[in-house]
Amino acid sequence: MASKKQIIANQNNSKKSTGPFSKLGKLKSSQNSIKHGLTSKQLIIGEDISQFENYRDRMTNELKPIGILQEEVVFKIIDTGYRLRRIGEVEAGIYNQEILHYEADDYKEVIASKIDFKDEDSNILKSSNHSVNLKGLAFARDANHGSAILKLNTIEDRLLNKYYKLLDKLELMKGNI
Repeated sequence: MASKKQIIANQNNSKKSTGPFSKLGKLKSSQNSIKHGLTSKQLIIGEDISQFENYRDRMTNELKPIGILQEEVVFKIIDTGYRLRRIGEVEAGIYNQEILHYEADDYKEVIASKIDFKDEDSNILKSSNHSVNLKGLAFARDANHGSAILKLNTIEDRLLNKYYKLLDKLELMKGNI
């Protein structure tokens, strides 16, 4: 806790600070709470903080909140929007893990190598696109394990609903609707 002497010194020093004078300076300082209100605490290991900061700043400049209530809604929009941006990477990660798991299984690789695709009379479905086959396999394995993709799509739908409701709420607050 600050002593009485420190409190008096702080009060005297605060009287010397007059803040920004120009309109640009006042505008910049008015955005400080917005700029620093969202930190890297919302990032996941491996995410680039500069990409998040760029997204946050662009969204803030686009949405232009006025007052604390609008700032709070904008914070939620930014958080939800950034989470939506992760969906594609998460989906790719699910497929990649399933593909890598399959490719690492030596037994399946040995069995697959014994299938003769040269036989013209073979009833086995042939595909020249190995990537398509692996994606199909990954999807089938995921569906058999409880479908992380389905869960991810459900989360995406909920985030989208939340995102657009927040945008509508901000517009109502601004009186634009």
